[in-house]
Amino acid sequence: MKRAPHPSASPRQHPRSSVAGLALVAITAASLVAGSPAGASAQNSDWKNENTDFVQRDGSSLMLNGEQFRASGTNIYWLGLDENVGGVNYPTFFRIKDALDTAAEMGITVVRSHMATSTSQDNADPLALMPALGQYNEQAFRTIDFAVAYAGTLGIRLVLPLTDEWEYYHGGHRDFTTPLGLDADQFYSDPSAITAYQDYVDYILAHTNSITGTRYVDDPTIMAWELGNELEGMTLDWINTQVAHIKHQAPQQLVAAGRRFDIDPDTLAAPDLDIVDVHYYPPTAERVSADAAVVAAADKVYIAGEYASTAATAELMDAAAADPNVSGMFFWSLFGNNDRGAQVQHDDGFTLHYPGDSERAKENVDAIQRYSAATGSKPGHLKLGTPLITAITQNYGINVVAWRGTAGAAEYIVQRSTDGSKWVDVTDTAVSASASPVTDYETPDGAAYRVVPVDADDRRRSASDAVTAPDEGDVLVDPLESWLLTSAHEGADILATPAGGVAAGTKGGTANITWQSEGLTRAKFQVTDPKSAVVSTSVDGTSWTVVPTETIVRGGHSFVEADGLSGSALRLSWRGNGRVERATITSAVETVALFDPLNDFSKTEQHSSNLSFDSSNPSAFGGDASRVKRDSADPASLSWAFDDISGADIDAWYWPDQAITPLTVEGSADGANWTTLQTQTRAGEGNWKPYTYSVDGLTGINHLRVSWPQLPGEIWTPQIGSISLFSPNAAPLTAPGAVELGAPETGAVSVPATPTFSWETAVSAAYYRFELWKTNDPGTLVISATGLIATGYRPALELDPETSYSWQVTAVNGIGSTTSERRGFSTAARPSEPIVVDDFDGYAADADLQAAYVRNTGGGAITPSLTAQDANGSQAARFDYDLGTAGYAGTVNTFGTAQNWWGYSGLTLNVNADVSNSLSVQFVANGAYWEASITPPTNGSQTFTIPFTDFASPSWAPQIDLDLTTVTQYALYINGTGTGTMTIDDVATVVVGR
Repeated sequence: MKRAPHPSASPRQHPRSSVAGLALVAITAASLVAGSPAGASAQNSDWKNENTDFVQRDGSSLMLNGEQFRASGTNIYWLGLDENVGGVNYPTFFRIKDALDTAAEMGITVVRSHMATSTSQDNADPLALMPALGQYNEQAFRTIDFAVAYAGTLGIRLVLPLTDEWEYYHGGHRDFTTPLGLDADQFYSDPSAITAYQDYVDYILAHTNSITGTRYVDDPTIMAWELGNELEGMTLDWINTQVAHIKHQAPQQLVAAGRRFDIDPDTLAAPDLDIVDVHYYPPTAERVSADAAVVAAADKVYIAGEYASTAATAELMDAAAADPNVSGMFFWSLFGNNDRGAQVQHDDGFTLHYPGDSERAKENVDAIQRYSAATGSKPGHLKLGTPLITAITQNYGINVVAWRGTAGAAEYIVQRSTDGSKWVDVTDTAVSASASPVTDYETPDGAAYRVVPVDADDRRRSASDAVTAPDEGDVLVDPLESWLLTSAHEGADILATPAGGVAAGTKGGTANITWQSEGLTRAKFQVTDPKSAVVSTSVDGTSWTVVPTETIVRGGHSFVEADGLSGSALRLSWRGNGRVERATITSAVETVALFDPLNDFSKTEQHSSNLSFDSSNPSAFGGDASRVKRDSADPASLSWAFDDISGADIDAWYWPDQAITPLTVEGSADGANWTTLQTQTRAGEGNWKPYTYSVDGLTGINHLRVSWPQLPGEIWTPQIGSISLFSPNAAPLTAPGAVELGAPETGAVSVPATPTFSWETAVSAAYYRFELWKTNDPGTLVISATGLIATGYRPALELDPETSYSWQVTAVNGIGSTTSERRGFSTAARPSEPIVVDDFDGYAADADLQAAYVRNTGGGAITPSLTAQDANGSQAARFDYDLGTAGYAGTVNTFGTAQNWWGYSGLTLNVNADVSNSLSVQFVANGAYWEASITPPTNGSQTFTIPFTDFASPSWAPQIDLDLTTVTQYALYINGTGTGTMTIDDVATVVVGR
């Protein structure tokens, strides 16, 4: 599977406390789980391996303890080295544990992971297991060891590819050829490349797990070694050689191989190869069954080592479960909870979270669990842990609660108490883990918060520990499972335990951990040795002052508390091998000193001449109606000035088809000499992906500059939407400033019935409340939505045509509220004439038609040509196709100018084809894909009408509301098998009532 890097985390709120700066320390290998392997794990006896026997092969079947073993599988490719959170780095023990726990809840028995594929060239990736050819990094085993050990405690087994066809962030087979001056295809034939690959394999197979003390080749948890992921150039001789090489060292473990999308015949012919791995995007029940039969006939074990999770339907999974030739179905791919809240996102279209982010995804999860149960597993038996509140921040006086979910929970309820005994729900209903953070619109003084997980049977389980919000300040909770939030540590390491990671002293002497934070006021530490704990603070990080502490024992746990703190650095010291299990740190609120919505350049100090504003499609930018973009590839930058800038948040937008190349953020005292600043990046989801660049803890900075990357790609991405500068010199918080409405304008007529409302940013607004009335029916409130963060809103309903409405927006913060004018408009009438999408009469020659209808090269062959249309005596388009092994063939027509299909009821088209294959009509509306299929009931020419209500998002596309106001392309796909001809004519929209 090909993947694109996509860092992700929860969105940023304003204003922030300087304590949030703890999360913005530069992330390096050492900041996560790195450290000395010695003393880096709990006792071996704590890690009970439930996998006591090896899975074996008997012909075309997997066997365990004398019975057939069939795998319910998933891919969690990132367990060793991750690309999805803050760039490439080692995942935390928490995220590894959480993902594997989630797999167990779904009944997954085998996980396929690329964690043993970890190579690079010339130290391009120093975190890799093999940073350079023949050089090894023992530190990279820490996450792999943890994943293997923890999977064993769950009874989950592993399939581990050893290299990759593709040049991903974790490396591939070119890392064994390019350094030797060889071409990529010589990986399979050149003796030196083969030796280099085998040396890498030997290094992995010989490794002894630092946690369990068991050699990898002696661990039944590792079910199979895969020669590589989707290797395209394997030869029979190469397969035989590598299988023999591995089995000589790992005689009790199996060996797998496969290429992308179909069966490699050499894998069927290799006598000692155990497993043939086939991948599907998308799969069908018929093709899976046919391929499994071919593999079984060759006396090999068949697994679908990757299939699109979006295709996990009851039809597919029930058929696979009923087919004894199918030994495993492994969906791509599973992600769990993020360290600081929400869930880890990945942008390949096949990310699956439990229990599903949409109704369709929930159906996918259900189908996978049905398959798990049918193949002998027991989904739904994970004991829920407790969530963790990770931060409470004040957004202009309004509390925002972020929490981290727990594996297996279906939903969560955020609760508040002002007396410690009576708890009320903050959220109207239970919410998903992705809802973090949640805003408490009431925010009473002295509020404490907790999060209650809800299981799949709608039962409330054990709540998180409560965290109290200060009246003025923010709270950060560090579970000390990584060094992610700390600025320094000495004499301590992250200890691997079956419960995850925990900070512990390692050298027997004095250990310490330091956090950097402006405006410290209070700290609480959960420790195992309170007697030796010492808390100190510092203004400059050099001179430290020991502060008084109090020890409290509660619920069998010891807490060391310190109040009345000051300074910008906090240090906890202790002696011996004691553990620190949590730090709760409170600091003062830092208010936005300058907010620039970038509607113009009036607030900037400087801007390059090749910059301009893009105000198109605000609904695709979270309501942001003005962003700065480049007009050329020349260097471009923006800068701002403010006295004593302490931090900044820069909101940018990236087009997902382009590389996510980072912005450069620089600071200066005098505006002449600039220093590059370390940033942390947070990403979200959407057709245009939002990214927030944050810098914190600045001193001596009076000017800030943001520059565009000078790398290949489209000049119009990224776009910068806004910037917030923080400073101790910011004015005190007051009620929000005026709310200036944007579109629709006062008295606007013929407004589409699916409008996007926009307004200007109100100074010091924590959130907005939007209200819409039907004014030709006085007093009728159509919709009221609160908690809006963006300066735009598109109601999830279609307004009545030819109707008068009015709307207003209220800005709210912890001090008060400010309401805009109430503005009126009227909606457009439905169109009375159809739009001719294409009647094919305007093409002079076949070449013109072929230029307009471009083949999707992922499918079979298809050739458009012009032909006479007997039905009306005009031209039509003829499509000659060969569906091949892809099972489809298609062409895409991109419009020169976007079309507005609002107000129409559907599409009509004339089709002349045989009944053997179906036709899918696909279009892109407001950046989202929609698709519907028809099958001709008889041969010959016939006209079809497809209502827009029949169109749905394809399984691989995000699910969003249908917006027909901006349609940019449509496509025609023929599905099935074989060859044939289909003629299409008179594609048009359908007028309502006709």
